[in-house]
Amino acid sequence: MEIEKSVVIARPIQEVWDYIADARNDPHWCEKVEEVHQETGNGPGPGTRYRVIHRPVRLKQPKTLAVTVEEYTLPSRLRLREEDDDGVFNVIYELEPAEGGTRLTQHDRIEWKIPRFQRPIARRMVTRDLENQLAALKRRLEAEATR
Repeated sequence: MEIEKSVVIARPIQEVWDYIADARNDPHWCEKVEEVHQETGNGPGPGTRYRVIHRPVRLKQPKTLAVTVEEYTLPSRLRLREEDDDGVFNVIYELEPAEGGTRLTQHDRIEWKIPRFQRPIARRMVTRDLENQLAALKRRLEAEATR
């Protein structure tokens, strides 16, 4: 399953990169992320690993998500492998200059571990979450610019 969404953020590409490349910022713009703990690496970079506590379904218990930075091409491409008991999420962030700021495109390729009959609902949930996250990131970075 593949899902792709884009947003234009009225901030320079390096600023957007610096923020999204450090997964420790995720709780500030990913509503379902509760905590991020860096397990390896010294700051963001290739090979860095994180342990993320997230709650993909609001009323259920939090889950642990293992996140590994697989590609780190400053400031244009970040590829992550995220895995929990629901699936493996191959996430690519691509950044490029755009009129008025930076275009951020997130492309997710998901290898589900859940039963096939649950996948259409999971797709809708992930698509909605992705749209909400990108909108929250845009609001946050653009608001910080006005401070």
